[in-house]
Amino acid sequence: MILEDMRNAHVFGVPEEYFIPWYKSEKIVHIERELNSIVRKSKGANGFSSVKIMADQLQCIERKLIESSAIGATQFLPNVAQLFKDSKWIYIKRNDTLRQAISRHMSTETKVNHATQNKDDNHFAGNLLQGYSSSYNRDARYDFQKIKRHCQNIVLENIVWSNFFSVNSIRPLVLSYEDLCAQGNCDYLNLISRHAGVDFSVEEDSFPRRRMVKLSNQKNDKWYFQFLADIVKMKK
Repeated sequence: MILEDMRNAHVFGVPEEYFIPWYKSEKIVHIERELNSIVRKSKGANGFSSVKIMADQLQCIERKLIESSAIGATQFLPNVAQLFKDSKWIYIKRNDTLRQAISRHMSTETKVNHATQNKDDNHFAGNLLQGYSSSYNRDARYDFQKIKRHCQNIVLENIVWSNFFSVNSIRPLVLSYEDLCAQGNCDYLNLISRHAGVDFSVEEDSFPRRRMVKLSNQKNDKWYFQFLADIVKMKK
């Protein structure tokens, strides 16, 4: 959702998860060429670039950067910090870890990560359901242990980000996913523009509508309360 809004603003570059191929790091050999390619793909007309990085991608990026030119081991993920030393960081955080974990498990069950409202809506997102239907997750199976592991992973990922920012003296703009959804508009882009030093102001009347829609539905809610009930049973 946030990446779509940033792309629609046409001043923040073309943000996407460009480091996904680095998971298969043995195929990433020419690091400088790969980085130049990411800059080209992520750059907008005003020369501004944006990329999205997930916590579980950090070690992949660090490992390949170490292979090309190691900086040292005195910091936490020092090569990632050095690569983005002139960048402005925006930290998107979810307040409800359990709902985030359920969303992750749901995506593994359905193989769907994003959805558009209409079947003919084109979109840049991967694992896309074109034309949302509330029955899309009808066959998804609840699994307490898998959701619990997702919760644990999310907590660890938040620790990684917190320490990365602290050790490397980075002060990110922190945005809450739940707050942005409740806000229901794109005014938060004004916060991003000020943080990044980009000349921009949202004009809601003319700002492009989102094609992406929310995936979470009644089944997510059912699993949420089922998980809480299962925890209570365990404690008894």
